[in-house]
Amino acid sequence: MHAKSQVLIARLVSLVELRALQNPFWRRVILVGAALGFVIGIVLSIRAQPQVIYNLQWLPVLWLVALTIPATIALNAWEFVLSARLIGHHIEFRSALETTIIGGVANMLPLPGGIMVRVAALKAAGASLKHGMSTTLFVAWIWFGVAFAYAGAWMMTLGATNAGAVFLVSGIVILLISFTATMRLLKKWRVTMHLTVIKLGLVLIDAARVYLSLWALSSSSSFGQASVLTASSVVGSAISIVPAGIGIREGVAALMGPLVGLAASSAFLATSLNRLFGLATTAPVAAFLAFQKSDTSA
Repeated sequence: MHAKSQVLIARLVSLVELRALQNPFWRRVILVGAALGFVIGIVLSIRAQPQVIYNLQWLPVLWLVALTIPATIALNAWEFVLSARLIGHHIEFRSALETTIIGGVANMLPLPGGIMVRVAALKAAGASLKHGMSTTLFVAWIWFGVAFAYAGAWMMTLGATNAGAVFLVSGIVILLISFTATMRLLKKWRVTMHLTVIKLGLVLIDAARVYLSLWALSSSSSFGQASVLTASSVVGSAISIVPAGIGIREGVAALMGPLVGLAASSAFLATSLNRLFGLATTAPVAAFLAFQKSDTSA
C-alpha cells in the first residue's frame, strides 16, 4: 500500500479512538447502521443495473443466498480471528463476525473503510497501530497471491495462455514474498498456512458465487470461466478510493470475460448480481447480530 494511504488509515483510526468498537451499545448502533447501509447499497446497485433482477432463475439464487454468501461471511470472520492470532492477540469469532460486517459497509465509503475498521478492531484487541496495519496488509497480499494464481491457472486451462501466465506467475511471486516476510518477521508459518487455506476457500466460494450468478442469468458458462472472474474482486477491493470498488470489479470482469469466451455483458451482470445478493444477505445478518447484542447486554 502507498505510504500516503497508510498515513490516511492511521489518522482515521486515531480519530475513531476505538471506543465505539469496544462499547457494546455503540457496537449495536454501528451494526444497525451497517444493516441500513447495506440496504442503501442494494438500492444503489439496483438503480445502477436494474436489468439484473429481471427473468432470473431462482434455484441458483437460492443456493447463492442460502449457502455460498453465508460461507463467505463465516470464512471472512475466521480469517480475521487468525489475523489477530498472527500478531499474538485473541479475538472471539462473534466479535470478528461483527467487525467484518461493519468493514463491509465501511467499504462503501470513498475511503479504505474495510481496512480502517479491521485495523481499529485489532488495536482495540491490544495490537499496536503498526502491527494492526501490517497484518491487515499482509493478509490482503495473501489474497492477491491466491486469487491471481487461481485465476491465472484457469485462464491457461481455457486457452488464454499469455494473460494466464502473467496472472499465475504474479500470484506465485506474491505468495512467495508473503511467506518469506512472515517467516522472517513473525515465524508463524502454521497460522500463515491456515490463512492461505482460508483465502483459497474464499476464492473458490467467490467462483461458485459468480457461477451461480451466471446460471441465474441463464448464461451458458462453465465453473472455470466463472473462476477467472475472481481476480476482478481483488482489483475492485484494491482501488479503495472508489466505494467498495463499485463499478470497478464489474468493469474488470467485463474485460476479463472475453479472454475465456465469456460475453462481457454476462460477466458484468453476473458480478453485479453477486454484489446485489451479497448485500441483501448481509443486511439481515447485521440486524440479527445487533438484536442479539441487545438481548445479551440487557
